[in-house]
Amino acid sequence: MKLSARTPLKPLPWRCLSQRRIWGAAVSSEPDLTVPMEIDCAPPMFQGTTPTQVTTLANGLKVASSDLSLPCTTVGVYVDTGSRYDVVSGTAHVLQHMAFKTASDYSHVSVVRAGERMGAVAAAMAGRENMVYQVDTLKEAVPEAVEILADTIFESKMLPWELDDEKKLIAKEVEELSKNPQQLLQDLSHTAAFGATSPLGKPLTCPKRNLDAVTPEVLKDFVAAQYCPSRMVLAAAGYDHDELVAIAEATFGKLPAGTPQFSKPVEYIGGEYRESSEDPLTHFALSFKGTGWKDADLVPLCVLNTMMGGGASFSAGGPGKGMYTRLYQNILNRYAFVTSASVFSSFYNDAGIFGIYGSTPADCMGKLVSAMCDEMKKMAGPISDEEFMRAKNQLKSSLLMNLESRAILFEDIGRQVLTYGARTEPMELVAQIDAVTSGDLKDVAGKLLKSAPSIAVYGDTTSVPRYDQIAAQF
Repeated sequence: MKLSARTPLKPLPWRCLSQRRIWGAAVSSEPDLTVPMEIDCAPPMFQGTTPTQVTTLANGLKVASSDLSLPCTTVGVYVDTGSRYDVVSGTAHVLQHMAFKTASDYSHVSVVRAGERMGAVAAAMAGRENMVYQVDTLKEAVPEAVEILADTIFESKMLPWELDDEKKLIAKEVEELSKNPQQLLQDLSHTAAFGATSPLGKPLTCPKRNLDAVTPEVLKDFVAAQYCPSRMVLAAAGYDHDELVAIAEATFGKLPAGTPQFSKPVEYIGGEYRESSEDPLTHFALSFKGTGWKDADLVPLCVLNTMMGGGASFSAGGPGKGMYTRLYQNILNRYAFVTSASVFSSFYNDAGIFGIYGSTPADCMGKLVSAMCDEMKKMAGPISDEEFMRAKNQLKSSLLMNLESRAILFEDIGRQVLTYGARTEPMELVAQIDAVTSGDLKDVAGKLLKSAPSIAVYGDTTSVPRYDQIAAQF
């Protein structure tokens, strides 16, 4: 049949239309083949994350955990020690590399085989004020994982040949650090801020010159002096608390408590540290006296940190990438020669630093230093309602989104309980962020800028103005 412009189309039956509404496919007239299975699948006992519970054993070991309705667990031990307590600089860093090597009950090979059998991933990390040993594994393997943790923490043999192998890796790791100038500058900023001989001013990584001085005896002495249950937290994300306490009692309960940690007080002094290199870019960090974990200004400083933001010049952009932070808008978007500009901060029990990092070719460094100093001074000036609320919302979303990760939840539990003896729940932290005012940010910025600046340079050190010229701007 031929159709003309005047020939009306006959509408399709309603049934035919209904059969083609989804992806144009007709509904099958075949009988339903679904067969119900006779399996009693009980609903989970809880949804999401349970509140963190903390139990202290008789010997002072704290056991802290939150359960998750997931099949895996991150379990580990936080130790109240680190490079701050090194007698030989670099000891904590080397000790990190000796984790899960040969100990009394497990050889290095047996640890590897046990990990493969359990489907586990083990890791260790050394910081300035804490050491972390952790294992990610299935829930049913947690008891064995805790046994391995206890063995490597308290009974490591520090075999010379295993130590020699790790020193070779450490030497390469230190060389690679120069390829990450931003991380290097944050480390050097501690030396500038606290002094090279200060507990917090010593390098976090083991200097090459100290590798020979870190012997098995030095490592054993460090463990004997620093490792004891009263300075530890057994933390878990994704495990029943009562079961974890029972495991802790069986594994750690008979160990002597030891003594509380003693920290030599540190003093922020300000200063500079410059290191020449052939890098095509020069890297510069400007920092001031920050706050400690227990300081009342901690939360306002975190909001200020988010407001400053920043990043690298090569960014995909888009929502949530910090493109409206001050360092992005006022430095990266204005000066095409700047390759990176970002904020950084470090917190410790009794001290901290807050600063910004930037990199650019040496011939442009003078302009970048001037721009960075201006942004630091503006922190104590007017803050618009829009950028203030944006910073608070970004901090809250970052906090809550990160805590959806089991590994981050474990870190949050372990670090908070080690520092405060308890954990502040996320929504309470959100309330603390909401309570911050723009006046609080101005006050904390004013306190920062009253301290002496700390300067760290890597690259063409002559391209950065003298310390007294930079300090005079504040």
